[in-house]
Amino acid sequence: MDHLSLFWVSPDRNKHLKAIETEFFQRIYQSVKKGTLALPPIPEVVVKLQRICNDPYTTIRDVSGVLLDDATLTAAVIRSANSAVFSPRTNRPCLDINMAVSRLGIKRVLGIATAHSIQMLKNESTFDVNCNAILRKSAVSSREFASTMALLCQKVRAYDDENHWLEVEKALLIGLLADIGIYSAVKAYQQYTDEGNYLDFDIASHVFFSLSKETSRFILESWGFDEDFEEVSINKRVRTTNKDISYLDIARMANHLLMFRANDEDIDDHEVEITLAGAEALYELSNLNESDFRHQLNDIINNCGF
Repeated sequence: MDHLSLFWVSPDRNKHLKAIETEFFQRIYQSVKKGTLALPPIPEVVVKLQRICNDPYTTIRDVSGVLLDDATLTAAVIRSANSAVFSPRTNRPCLDINMAVSRLGIKRVLGIATAHSIQMLKNESTFDVNCNAILRKSAVSSREFASTMALLCQKVRAYDDENHWLEVEKALLIGLLADIGIYSAVKAYQQYTDEGNYLDFDIASHVFFSLSKETSRFILESWGFDEDFEEVSINKRVRTTNKDISYLDIARMANHLLMFRANDEDIDDHEVEITLAGAEALYELSNLNESDFRHQLNDIINNCGF
């Protein structure tokens, strides 16, 4: 299913079994279990942000000062602060980074900066042709998946006031970072082959599938993201909740919607639990023509600075 992020794709059973029997699979699996997996090489500015944003004593001025060291990220954060997705309740333009951080909040700034960095890594990777292709495919599919999550979140909120706690911008960031582990898996494969080892790339891609959930979870935990991010990355609940709908439910609905719109034959085997508001949202978006659906997806992703 080319339209979906790799971690949502059902594996070919035979190739999956061959993949997990390889030395390469065991190498990555053990590195995740031991906590030694190489994290994606994000810019030093984002590393500093991750460190200070998880400190309860960090101030808006602290975050702004770090961002000023990277003009690209500063511009991205200001764009997001002026977007309808991240700041829907104000018409006052945001002109400086202090105001942008204040409007967005420290945690949201961290998510925006990290998501931007990961998208750039995927699009600007310098591995071999096959590795670069799978990362760029991941960048495209994660944008589609994230914008679909955000659009569904927006619709669910509109159909039921009880879901006001859901944040469209958080749904977007969760979708963008959900398959973050694919970069580390691909990088490990490149290092494996550079050492003189051989593994058919088709089998290696099934290793990526098999381990992308756990590698994504490991990275998100290491970088201080909350359980909403983790649940979607592994497609599994990790806690009990009294909410009728969660970000994981939104993610599963987004996956279902994309399968439906792509006429995916596996949709009959895909079950998703939805509320009445979720059903209304799915019905509305399922009945849009392709042009209108793509237009709404592009509006969300573009209007938030991505």
